[in-house]
Order: sequence, then structure tokens, then C-alpha cells
Amino acid sequence: MIGYEMGVEHMPLFKDEQELYAILGGFFEEVAEREESKEMISSTEISEGYDAFVQYVFHQPEGKITWAEENGRLKVICGDHDLRPELVFEQTADVGHKFWLGKLDLQQALARQQIKVQGPLANALRVLPQLDAIYPAYREYLKKLGREDLLA
Repeated sequence: MIGYEMGVEHMPLFKDEQELYAILGGFFEEVAEREESKEMISSTEISEGYDAFVQYVFHQPEGKITWAEENGRLKVICGDHDLRPELVFEQTADVGHKFWLGKLDLQQALARQQIKVQGPLANALRVLPQLDAIYPAYREYLKKLGREDLLA
């Protein structure tokens, strides 16, 4: 499948949903064990009527990764489920990848509609400072997987 970004044709970085889940889903599972994530969970309360913090909806390839809370810990769910996330971020997988590399500013991406959000954006902006500590971990995770090709 060929994707389009700013009018330029390119092949998506992730070849299919399984690779998306293996890389970004695997990274999120690893991040769930970090102190930053535990702090984020303890400082964030899900509003009534919701049972997940955030869902990332990806295109090119299609996929969904949801962050929920289970017994005071971050639980990562890849694929469809019945949970109701308070925040939904929709983007191409390539944009999501750039974001977690720290190469994409969330506020600029929202303004350019590279990322579309549903839900209380103030909640997302509140945890941005904690994400700064997580960006380098994505680079390290990709190196650990032998996927330096995704660091460019």
C-alpha cells in the first residue's frame, strides 16, 4: 500500500498491522513498566463513563492500541475491544512513529491535522512533560529490535 504525506507518495514504515503491533505495541508494553508511566497513571483519573485512558487509531496500516488501567498499572491492548477510551488520537502509523521518536511536536501536529483528537485535549497536554522522558526509550527499543532502519 502506498501512503501520502504532504503530497508525496511513499511506502508506509510498517508493512502491516502485525508489524505495527510488534513495534509500537511492544514498545508501549515495555514503557508500561517504567516509572514515568506509573506516575502518569497515578496522576491521571479516567472520567466517569470511560474505562481506558487513551486509544491510538492508526492508518496505513490500520490498527488500534489502547492504554487502560488494570490494578494500578498501565495495560496495553492491541486491536479491537469493548473499552471506551477518554482520549482518541487518530493518525497514520508513520506520524505516530515520528511522535514517539520525539520528532513531532503534538501541538503542531494537531494544528496541521496530522493527528486528530477526540476527548479532553487538556488531559493529553498535562502529561506531555512526562513523555519527554519516554522518547529516548523508543529509540533504544528500536535499536534493541535491530530496527535502526526506523531511526532515520
